[in-house]
Amino acid sequence: MQGDTLFILLRILTLCLYIVPIVLIIWFAIKLLKVQQEKIKILRTISDKLDKLNN
Repeated sequence: MQGDTLFILLRILTLCLYIVPIVLIIWFAIKLLKVQQEKIKILRTISDKLDKLNN
């Protein structure tokens, strides 16, 4: 009976070792995309202000 419990715990731990890196990679990619969108928005605002100055 204890062997079965240990086996189940090892399976859960092994599953976590595969899932956690994937979740972290997805989180990092989403975070990176949000930062890039914010930078584009700031650059667009600066560009619009420069266009107004040139006209």
